[in-house]
Amino acid sequence: MAFMVLTRALAQGECMSRRESAAMKRFFRGVVSLAVLLPLVAVAQMAAPRKPTDTRPPTPVVPAQAPLPAPVNTPAQTTQQLRTHPIQSQGPAQVVPPPPPATTAPPKVYDRHGRIVPGMKQAGPNRVLDTRTGRYYDAVPTGDGQRIKP
Repeated sequence: MAFMVLTRALAQGECMSRRESAAMKRFFRGVVSLAVLLPLVAVAQMAAPRKPTDTRPPTPVVPAQAPLPAPVNTPAQTTQQLRTHPIQSQGPAQVVPPPPPATTAPPKVYDRHGRIVPGMKQAGPNRVLDTRTGRYYDAVPTGDGQRIKP
């Protein structure tokens, strides 16, 4: 704003009022303070880099130890170990009977009012079949079964 006032006053050759004069002084004071502070900020950022050990003590470097080589067994040693420690056997392999099948009870089908409908079978995902009438209905999954959509 002060810059606009100055340019208008200079262009028209007018004298500035006290108010305009005070605004111009504040404007120039701000420009001068910026001109002084900017180089100081730039110099402060270019300070010498600090050493990493200025804030903590240096730690000594410990050389890593080479891993010990694994002992190599020769075929003679392996056969000797097998002779002294035979494999334990419990006879022929035991046949494990398969687990009993899980009980697959047909899913319950509920009507629009929440009552169980007997004779309904699930025909697919979100579809049920009424075996009495032969009609298919859309259904939505509910707690332990399907509910017919209203």
